[in-house]
Formats: sequence, structure tokens, C-alpha cells
Amino acid sequence: MKKQQGLSLIELMIAITLGLILVTGVLQVFLSSKTVYTTQQALSRIQETGRLAIDFLTRDIRMAGYMGCASRSSEMQITNTLNNSANYQYDFATAIRGYTAAALPANHGLSPLPKADTDFFVLRGAYGSGVQVTQNNNGAQVFVSDLGEESGVCANGGTRYSGICQGDILVLTDCTKARVFQATHISVASNEVNLRHEASGNPGNAITSWGGNSGGDSETFRPGAELLIATNITYFIATGTSGRPSLWQNLNGDNLELLEGVEDMSVRYGLDSNGDYVPENYLAAGSIAAADWQKVVALRVELLVSSIDDGVLPEMQTYSFEGANNVSPNPVDRRLRQVFTSTVGIRSRSF
Repeated sequence: MKKQQGLSLIELMIAITLGLILVTGVLQVFLSSKTVYTTQQALSRIQETGRLAIDFLTRDIRMAGYMGCASRSSEMQITNTLNNSANYQYDFATAIRGYTAAALPANHGLSPLPKADTDFFVLRGAYGSGVQVTQNNNGAQVFVSDLGEESGVCANGGTRYSGICQGDILVLTDCTKARVFQATHISVASNEVNLRHEASGNPGNAITSWGGNSGGDSETFRPGAELLIATNITYFIATGTSGRPSLWQNLNGDNLELLEGVEDMSVRYGLDSNGDYVPENYLAAGSIAAADWQKVVALRVELLVSSIDDGVLPEMQTYSFEGANNVSPNPVDRRLRQVFTSTVGIRSRSF
């Protein structure tokens, strides 16, 4: 026989078969690794989003109703001198109030509108550091320490004095009372910042003269009293720029998208019925009478967070949310989801 050269057909077929088996194994390992990586990446993103969302909500819920040392006085009197003081944006006498997307309050200013079947809530108080009163106020103005100027940083391009811009809504407080007003004009004289509270402005002041000799102790704020910036914060769920649901914040009328992927929010409000600062029941917003919001001492927040990308899971995932078990999303939705729950006490109502 002549000496064989090259490969026979049978040998070639065997080599191809072995090669296909090896390539198939490598592909299976690659696809498995990619699936694990995609799932882990989605889970990490969900956990990061959920943690940040709970942190944002917890920080502001704890401070709801804070108005300096007066916050911890059971006999604190809050006087709101703003025009339209019952307006959603200016009702600073109500520290916290819950709503649902099905029953939006007037003048809410939320844009985009909250997602259907979700809860949202508003927190009001005085956040941040304050500035000290330097002398008794008179009927026209309040006097505070001059802590320096910052040019061009206010919304209208004006100068901020002691952290205050013209048009800011402020809370003047001592340990027995608090007054909400708008600073309509700011000037500096003798190392003091003088704040006037005239009728002009938006919303402007309904009461333009208070304090001094005519008002007595109920309207006089002496040296050592504190002036803080009043803040109105709403947290809600709405469609984000990507087209997916997101957690949004409305801060003093300005809407900001915070975290993409927060699909739903359910809130229950802890109601203290007997004055011991411990909630007896956690109720939905619709079950609380208007007069009972002052008795809310805690919030229980439940957030549903989903992965940004679809196709993360090999099959549809069910989950439990808002007391419902085995909730099923859209049948073609294969996103990863996780529920985050936190119960937060309101510090100004925990004494």
C-alpha cells in the first residue's frame, strides 16, 4: 500500500465533532458567566438605589416639623403670616400630610404627575442651620447676625446675606413660639442683616406689621431667637426621563428626579391616639382625618425597586408588595425586583 498522506474523511469528522463539543462547552461557560454577571450587576444597582432612596426619605422624615428649639415644646404656637397660608406650598402649620395619586391636592405643583396607584407625602419644617437674632424685632423688620455675603447665588442673581435670599420663606422661632414669613427686602447696617416682611412678593405677607411694643411677648423675638429657612418637600413616584418610573422630589416648588428604577411607593402613617408618642395603628392616608395629621409620629415606607434593564431573569419574577403576595408584573417583563421597607420616627414628635 502507498504511504497515507493527510486526513481521512472519518478522522476529519471526528476532529470537527470534538471541536464542536469543546466550543459548546466554552459557550455554555461564557453564557452562564454572563448571566451571573448581569444578575449580580442588576442586584447591586437595585440595592444601591434602594439604600439611597431610604436614606433620602429617612433623613427628611425625621426632621418633619422641626422649627428650632420650639419643636420640642408641647405648647408651641405657630403663626403663619403668609398670603394663602392654607396653600399646599405654604401650609407650614402642617408638618406632614399624605396623599394618593388618585386624590391630588390643589396647587400641588408636582410635575410630572405622580404615577397611578402610588402614595406620596409632603414634609414641612425648617431645615439646615440657622442664624441668631441680635435684637428685639420691631413692627417692620427682624434683625439677625451678619455672617457674610455671597454674590450672585440667589435665584434672581442677587446676593445672599447670612444664608438668606430676598424672597425666602423663613421661620423665626424661640422655645415657645414660631412665626413663618417671607423676607421681601434685605439690607445690612451696623453688622446686622435687616429683614423686612412687606406685602409684596410671591406669596407675600398677609400680615405686614408685627412685633415690637404693639405685639407684646406673643410677637417679640429677643436676642438668641433663631431664624431658619422654611422648607416644603414632597416625595413622589413619576415617569423619569428614560420613560421608566423614578423617585422624584419637589423642593419648594422645584421638581427633581432623584433615582431611576423606583417603581412604587406605599406609605402607612403611625397615629398616636393617646398622647404617649407611640403609634397605636399604621393607617393609609385616606383613613386619617384632617385634624389627626398632628398626631402622626412615624411613617412606614415601602419601596419597590426594579432593575433598569429588562431580560435580567430567565423567567418572570413574582414579588410581595403592600400586603399582596405573589404579585405578577407584565408577563413579558423579566426585570429583577426587590422591596425595601423602613419605619421612621418623627423626632419633633418623639418626646
